Amino acid sequence: MSHETSRAGRCLMVGFEGSRLDRPTREALIRLAPGGIVLFRRNLDSPEHLAELIADLRKILPYPTLCALDQEGGRVSRLEPWIGATPTAARLGDAGEAAVHRFARATGAALSALGFNVDFAPVVDLCAPGIDNAIGDRSFGTDPTAVTRLAGAFLDGLTEGGVPGCLKHFPGLGRAMFDSHVRRPTIERSLPEMEAEDLLPFRSLAPRAEMVMVGHAHYSAVDPAGDIPASLSRNVIQGLLRGRLAYGGLVLSDDLEMGALDGFADQGRDAVRALEAGCDLLLYCRDLERAARSRDALLRRAEADPAFAGRLDVAAGAVARLASRIRTRAPDMALWEEARRAIAAASALA
Repeated sequence: MSHETSRAGRCLMVGFEGSRLDRPTREALIRLAPGGIVLFRRNLDSPEHLAELIADLRKILPYPTLCALDQEGGRVSRLEPWIGATPTAARLGDAGEAAVHRFARATGAALSALGFNVDFAPVVDLCAPGIDNAIGDRSFGTDPTAVTRLAGAFLDGLTEGGVPGCLKHFPGLGRAMFDSHVRRPTIERSLPEMEAEDLLPFRSLAPRAEMVMVGHAHYSAVDPAGDIPASLSRNVIQGLLRGRLAYGGLVLSDDLEMGALDGFADQGRDAVRALEAGCDLLLYCRDLERAARSRDALLRRAEADPAFAGRLDVAAGAVARLASRIRTRAPDMALWEEARRAIAAASALA
C-alpha cells in the first residue's frame, strides 16, 4: 500500500454490518486501512464475541486505531442489551454532578474492559428534554453553565474509567427543529447568541477534550452565503473551533452518511470538503463502499493539489498520534463484569 493510500485511509473511521468479519468485510477493511472503527448495537451479540471481533480487527489493522462506541446512556446506549436501561443525561443532571461522574466513570471502565478506546459522549448541545430533534433528553439541559459543569463531570469520569470522551455536536444542535439524520436543519442564531450560550460549554471544556465532533446543521450567522453543513464549513471549523475557541485536538465529522449531507455526497465530494474545512477524521458508519469512494476522492485531490496533500498529511498524522497515545486494553471479561455491575449501581442512584 502506497503512502498516499495509507494516509487517506487513516482519515476515515468506518462501520460495517455484523458481529463477525466475513471475507468481503475483512478484505474491504484491509484495503481501506482506516484510522478508526465505530461499532453499533448491530455489531454486538455478546461480550465474548465482541472480544473476538476486536481481536480480529486488531489482527487485520496492525497499527494503533481508534475503536469507538456511542455510549451516552438513555436512548443512546449501544450496550443496553447487556447492561439494561440507563439514565438519560437529563435525569443524570437532575441527580447532580457526583451522580454524573460516577455513571461516566463506570461507563469508561466498561468500554475499556471491552477493548474500546473512545466514547462518543458527552452531548454538550443545549436542549430541553422534550424537543423532537434527536437531541432532547440526551442533553444536560439549556443552562450553558450547568451543561458545562455536568458534561465536564461526564468527560472526566470517562477519562478516569479508562477512555477519552468526545464533545458533540459542535457548534450546538439543540436549536435544530428536526433530526439531521433525515435532512439538514438551518439554525438561525446570531453569533453573539451562539457565543453567549451554545459555544460556552465547548469553549470551557475544549482544553480537556481529546476530540470534538462537528454536526451537520447549517448556521446562517456563520455561513450567510450558502446552505453549508457545519461539518463542511471552514467558517465553523477553522473560524469558530480552531480560531475563536483555539481548539488544538482532533476534529471529527458526524456520520457523513446522514441525510443532512444530501447534495454533497456524490463521488466523495463530502470527504474532500470536510477535510478542507478542517476535519481530521471522517465518519462513514455503515457503507464501506461509500467510504472507499471517499478515500479515492481524497487521493485524487491530493495528487492534483499539493496544498491538499499537505492538509491530508496533517489530518492523518493527528489521527495516528492520538491513536498511539491512548491506552488500549485487551478485552477482559472479569473487568467487564465488574464494570457492568458498577453501571447498574450508578444507574440505580441517578
